[in-house]
Amino acid sequence: MMQKALIAAAFVAGLSLFACGDNDGPPAPAAAAQQSTATATVEPTPTAVELTPTPDRIVTLAAVGDVMLARDLTTLMDEHGFGYPYQRIWHLLREADIAVANLEVAFTERGVAEEKLYTFRTPPRFAAGLVVAGIDVVALGNNHTADFGPDGIADTIDALERYDIGYSGAGDDDTAAARPHIIEANGLRVAFLSYTDVLLNTFAGPDAPGVALATADGIAAGVTAAAETADVVVVSLHSGIEYVDEPTLEQRLFARAAIDAGALIVLGHHPHTLQGWERYGDGLIIYSLGNFVFDLDAEDLATLGPRAFETGVVTVTFSDEAVIDISVEPVFIDPVENRPRPATAAEAGAILQRIEALNEIAQGQ
Repeated sequence: MMQKALIAAAFVAGLSLFACGDNDGPPAPAAAAQQSTATATVEPTPTAVELTPTPDRIVTLAAVGDVMLARDLTTLMDEHGFGYPYQRIWHLLREADIAVANLEVAFTERGVAEEKLYTFRTPPRFAAGLVVAGIDVVALGNNHTADFGPDGIADTIDALERYDIGYSGAGDDDTAAARPHIIEANGLRVAFLSYTDVLLNTFAGPDAPGVALATADGIAAGVTAAAETADVVVVSLHSGIEYVDEPTLEQRLFARAAIDAGALIVLGHHPHTLQGWERYGDGLIIYSLGNFVFDLDAEDLATLGPRAFETGVVTVTFSDEAVIDISVEPVFIDPVENRPRPATAAEAGAILQRIEALNEIAQGQ
C-alpha cells in the first residue's frame, strides 16, 4: 500500500528521529511516516521492503492480537520513541496489503478511570507508532476502549483519525459503533467490523458513546449490511475466557453467525493466549490471536508461562470468493524488552506445535 511504501522510503532516507518531549501534540500523519526511533540496544533501522505485486483482486491480510501500549510501554515509548514497540517485527506487517490489530488501550490523557481491575491508556501522540508499524485498521470493540469514559473514546477516535488509521467497533452511538471501516486493496473493497461481549464495559446506545455489543443477530445484521458495499467482510470478535485454550460456546456462536451471514474471516482476541483456527462453511475463524504488544516481563513469564508470550503474525490471502492461504510467522514477546520480536528457532517450533494442537481443539466441535 502507498502508506507502507512511504514509511519504508522514509527509513531508507534516514530522516530525523522523533523526540518524545513536551510539545503541542503529535506530528501530522506525513511527518509521522518520516520519523523513526533508534537506541543502542535495538536492531538496526530496516531497509525498504521489496513487495511482490499482488494480482488484482487477491489481497493479503496480516492479523495480530492485542496491542496494549500503557504502563511500562508508555515509559519505553517516552524514552525511545513511538516506534519502539514494533521495531523488531514491523517488517512482518508491512509486507501485507492490509494489517489489522486489536487496540487494547485508550489514546487519552483525559477522563475518569472506570471501576475495574485493569484500565489502560496512553497519550494520543503514541498513535503515530501504528503508522510506522504499518497497521492500517484497528478493532475498538473490546473491553478497554471505554476505560476512561466518553472523553477517552473521543480522544482515541480523534487520534486514529489524525493518523489516518481505520477503526471500527466504537463510536458516539450504537450506529457509529456498528459502522464498518472499508479499505480498498487490489481492486477489492474489504469491510472491517468489530464487536465484544465482555460485559464489564460501556456499550454504545442510541444516544450514548461506547463499544459495539456482540450478539448473534447484531453481528449477522452488521455483516449483511456491510456486504452490500464491500466485496469481503472481516469481523473482529473480542470474546472468550482469559488463558483458556478452548473457545467458548459464545465465541463459536458469534463467529459462525458472522460466517453464515457472509463474512469471510473472523479474527478473535481477549483470551490473551493463542486459540485454534477452523474452516467453517466458506470462511475462516481464528478464535484468538493472543497478545502481540504487551508489557510482559520476566516475572510474568514465571507466573503465566510462555503461552502469554507466544504469538505470531497471521497472514491470510483471499479473493472475493474464498480464503486462498493462511500462514503464520511465529513471534515471542521479549520479557526484557517488553515488546514482540521474531521467535527463535526453539520458540517458533513450540509456537507452531501449539497452534497445531489448538487447531485440533477448535475443530473438535
